[in-house]
Amino acid sequence: MALADFECTDHFGDPAAEARACRSACALFDFSFIECAQVRGGAARQVVEAFTGRSLAQLSIAKIRYALRVDTARHLLADLTVWRTGEECYEVMSGRHEDIADLIDYAGPGVTVIAPDDRATFAVQGPASLEAVRHLGATADIEALPYFGFAETMLDGIPCRIGRLGYSGEPGFEIICPKQSVDRLWQALADHARPAGFIALDMLRIEAGFVLFSNEFRLPVTPAEAGLGKFYDRPGLRPPVLELVSFIAEADRLDWPWRPTWKPTWTPSSPQLSRGEIVVTSACTSVIAGGILGLGYVVAEHSPRAGLQDVSGIFRNIRLTPLPYYDTVKRRPRLPWRHTQDAD
Repeated sequence: MALADFECTDHFGDPAAEARACRSACALFDFSFIECAQVRGGAARQVVEAFTGRSLAQLSIAKIRYALRVDTARHLLADLTVWRTGEECYEVMSGRHEDIADLIDYAGPGVTVIAPDDRATFAVQGPASLEAVRHLGATADIEALPYFGFAETMLDGIPCRIGRLGYSGEPGFEIICPKQSVDRLWQALADHARPAGFIALDMLRIEAGFVLFSNEFRLPVTPAEAGLGKFYDRPGLRPPVLELVSFIAEADRLDWPWRPTWKPTWTPSSPQLSRGEIVVTSACTSVIAGGILGLGYVVAEHSPRAGLQDVSGIFRNIRLTPLPYYDTVKRRPRLPWRHTQDAD
């Protein structure tokens, strides 16, 4: 699978084992498909707020905020993270190249926007993530990081920025490093965290109920319909027509990684979706669920919890489950670190 100019690795031999490693210890992912726009100047905050539709008034330096990108009809295009790196400095991270290109167009009086291309991003995810990075010389400041906080440090002698984020549903870090140090840092991390690919990552984020913009935003859905309404502060959204749900199901065959191949043909005013039907946007063979687990959209009110019909005809015996399926109150990423015995 390719994202922009980045070639994603589907797996390193055993996707299920890679997902289990993340749940029980830690796994290492290459997130270098994520692009960045640095927004600086007296109008930086206002530019990023206008771009994301979310207030940053309470975002302190060295903190991160989850945010969204919508089109002119308020339909979701992408989800983002905003890192406040200085008094008048913000970095916007997105896996969607168009967001970075659009932000660059905001440059003008009171603001400078640049897109650095000399960095790479790794993710170490799992309950033993702290122990893994400690082997490379991370300081006590990293252990003290709050969820959605970041700090500058050295890993294996390489200057890095480490943010505490948990895309897998587990405690973990995103590590931003100089591009010239990619091979060295990857190998150093891989000595303590199992390399994992995007099949395992998809499985983990579906279990955790996290959206993927290239899947869950294929339909013209609003933040509220995708379960993300609290991350968008602007008024004027239409009443929800659809609702994102989690489900378990059966299928004759499920290719890995699974991607929806259909193209949406409906609009919010003519959704062409009946009660009792589901549009599947993501699916995987989950190690936690012990079978097919997925995400999809149903009519927002009074849809049945079982007996749903997949409009694509791929999935059957569909039953809705709590969203998220794993860690239903989303406490895992925020939990205190679990200390393990050093391997040495």
